[in-house]
Order: sequence, then C-alpha cells, then structure tokens
Amino acid sequence: MIKKIGIIGLGNVGQATVRSLKKYSSLIAHRTSLKIEIKGLCDARRSKSKFAKINLLPFTKDAYQLINDPAIDTIVELVGGINPAKQFIIDALKKGKNVVTANKALLAQHGRELFALAEKKKRMIGFEASVCGAIPLIKSISQGLVSCEVGEIYGILNGTTNYILYKMGKDKVDFSRALSEAQDKGIAERNPSLDINGVDTLHKLCLLSYLCFGVWPSPEKVYTRGIKDISLLDILYAEELNYRIKLLAIAKKRGKRLEVRVHPTLVSMDHPISEVSSSYNAVSLDTQPAGKLLFYGLGAGGGPTSSSVISDIVSISLHAESYLRQEEKVIFLKPENIRTRYYIRFMALDKPGVLAQVSRILAAFGISIASVTQKERMKRKFVPIVMITHEAKERDMRRALAKIDNLTSIKSPSQLIRIENL
Repeated sequence: MIKKIGIIGLGNVGQATVRSLKKYSSLIAHRTSLKIEIKGLCDARRSKSKFAKINLLPFTKDAYQLINDPAIDTIVELVGGINPAKQFIIDALKKGKNVVTANKALLAQHGRELFALAEKKKRMIGFEASVCGAIPLIKSISQGLVSCEVGEIYGILNGTTNYILYKMGKDKVDFSRALSEAQDKGIAERNPSLDINGVDTLHKLCLLSYLCFGVWPSPEKVYTRGIKDISLLDILYAEELNYRIKLLAIAKKRGKRLEVRVHPTLVSMDHPISEVSSSYNAVSLDTQPAGKLLFYGLGAGGGPTSSSVISDIVSISLHAESYLRQEEKVIFLKPENIRTRYYIRFMALDKPGVLAQVSRILAAFGISIASVTQKERMKRKFVPIVMITHEAKERDMRRALAKIDNLTSIKSPSQLIRIENL
C-alpha cells in the first residue's frame, strides 16, 4: 500500500520527520506493508528549498499546492502557531485529506471546531506529537486505555522548565543562570516565555483533558503559574523537607466536578515523578480498573517528536478513522475552591512576636501549621521562615497571605507553592 503525504513546515521537527522517513522507510514497510511517499515539501522561507534539494524532494512556498494536490492523502502541518496553520488544517480536511499535527496551541484553542469538522468529513486528525514528544501517550490513552476511566492526571509536560528546575537543584544556581544554560544548549528558546510562564504546559493539559475526560477547558480560565519566581532558596528548602519542585499539569475529576491547573508543585521524593531529570517528561495517570500508570521519556526535540509524527502517519494510513470522544458536561472547580497543602516562605524581620503574628492570621482563616523551619538568625534583619500547612482552601490561603504581606515585619511578596500527594 502506498500513501502520499505533503509536509508543511520545515523547522526542526519537519526536517527530522523527512530524515526519519527516508532512513526508516524500509523498516516501516517491513512492519506494516505500507510505503510512505513524500510528495512535496512546503515552507514560507525560500531558504528551506536547499533542504528539499539535498533530499531530492519537490519544494514549494505555497501550501495550497500540497493541500489541493489530489494525489496527496495526508497533510502534515508543522508550521506551529494559530494562523495560517488553522486554515491549512481546515482546508485540508475539506479537501478530504487526513491531517497530522504537532500544534498543541492550535488544538488547545480550536480543537473542538477542528475535530467536529474532521468528524463531518470522516477524516482523521493525528496529534500524538503535540504532547510529550516521543512518548506514545495519546495512543495509550485513546486505544490502550479505551475501557478505563481516568480520575487524575499529574504531568511534567515541558522539558525546558524541568531542565531549569533540575539544574537549579543539581548545580545550586539561580533561575537566570539555569535559564541561560538551557538557552545555550538549545533546550530553551531565545524567547522562553511560553515555557517558563506555563503556557506550553497549559496547552498540552487541555488536550489531555479532552482525551481523558471529554472536556475542552478554556485556556484563559485555567489557573496557570510558571516558574519565574522560584528561587534557589525554595529549591534548597524543599529538598531539606524531602520534596522537589516540579512544574505540574494537574487535572482531577470527581463525579461531575473537574479541577484543572498548572503551577509549580512540591512533590515528595518518594514518588518517581520527582526523579524526572533534565529535559525529560513524565505523566502519571490514576485509572480504573488499570490502576496507576507512569509514562516517561523525551518530551521535545526534532528526532523524538518526529517519531510521533510518523506514528500518526502510519496509524492514519492503516486505520482511516478519527478518534473523537463524546464531550461530557462537567462543573469546573474554581481555583479559589481548590483544597491542598501549602509551602509558604516568608521573609520576616528577626524580632520577637513576628511568628506569633503570622500564626494568628493563618489561624483566623482556619489554616493550621504542620511544620515551621527557621535556621538563620540576624537580629533586626529579614530572614526566611518556611511553613508547611495542613490542607486548606485556596481562597482562605490567598486572603491570609495578603494580610501577612501587609505586616511591617514581613518583606513581601511571600512565596506560596502548592503541595500534592501523588
């Protein structure tokens, strides 16, 4: 069986996909009896024609030469961003073509519309590469766990932020230095805002929410906090308390209630997800009846991501049917109603009575303290005090912290990091 594809977008992933298809085409054919033929390459940058020429493949700057080509079965969209990628996918589906994409931002915002169109046209959208690079997470959920219910998701979905937090702890360096090193190694972009602000993780969590719960969250309504204000001091205190700080995507469903959030989280060193190092990704699923599952692997990079792109091309070619989950009606739990434990770091003036003031404010909001750590003593200077609380409601914690930060004996803002018992 011969299937012809057109690839739009020749960045790192696009080029890696071409190289992998050329290198492993015989292996794919041996395992599947499927021959994948690249009918054409497209990129808006004329300079990319050199890559096409080296690989002896037709090149165009006009995506519609591929979208309108009746010989092409599948369009591989690797442009990224919302526009013109969205229109490319819509027009390809309308032309009766299947689509493979790694575009998590587009799917997070417009997935409902695109999947509805795919269903109407009886076409398929493959998006394995949009979450966790090489990890076969999408297929595992949509096929391997088709008879299971997912109750909880905890995921390290962004390799850049995991690398930064890992380096801060390993080399005892501050955020800016760890970020600079990540940029030098090509792990972080020159403009890393989507990663370090948690937006990339948010987009991927929206896709997982659809896959696991049949719900498309509105990205702008999901509580999202990045890692920019995580200090080396927090990393060191967390380790002393037997925790590591990870940027986690979290989703929990209880009956018809769903909470979805992205933020730095203290994870016990006893849990495998705390050991995920460098730029690796990991996703923990709590399912019934399969139990708890952990997926781990490289989450980014041209080579790993291209393996997922090719996996989708093969799957679509062999099974031209779309995975579409019926949407469910749920009540989204508002961030202020979430209950969890907290790590709080205050910079407090070292004088008698300050700790008692802080404790009284917390008690007034029904927040009880599990432990207090204060090592440094510098009379009349601001020193760190770290508290771990018992479970409390987010609204109460925010109100208490606002009052504490108004004290003249506290140097605001205080640090607040949530704790999850995975």
